[in-house]
Amino acid sequence: MRKLLRFGMVMTAIAAAVLGPGQPAVAEATLQVSVTGARLAPGGLQVVLTGRYVCGPFSPDSDGVVDLTVVQAPGPVGYGYLFLTVCDGTTQPWSAPVDSVGGPFVPGRAQASGSGYACDRAPGGECAFGSFGPIPIRIR
Repeated sequence: MRKLLRFGMVMTAIAAAVLGPGQPAVAEATLQVSVTGARLAPGGLQVVLTGRYVCGPFSPDSDGVVDLTVVQAPGPVGYGYLFLTVCDGTTQPWSAPVDSVGGPFVPGRAQASGSGYACDRAPGGECAFGSFGPIPIRIR
């Protein structure tokens, strides 16, 4: 067993000498969106979704967008957009309206989904993509 352990240590030392020092860890770019609430706007033709998102970490001038969909079967469907303005890798609160295209929403059960991207606008920057849902929500 000692010979095997010594062999492993020798191989690790050889690999370190041949490959050189490791590169610093770089955070993987991400886009994650969650929904925490859904409020019916007056008149019922709009639902305001709220939640949290994380994107990046990217440079300060980076941005993105998430397409939002709310479906209330057998009734209306609605669409909206969440514009990502802070993509520094920290959790951000959000609120975005979703407009009905099939009659008014009513309080009760529905489903929300979304997909989008966030891009680092710095030279050589990368993009992150993400989606969620459909998830059950309750319009209040």
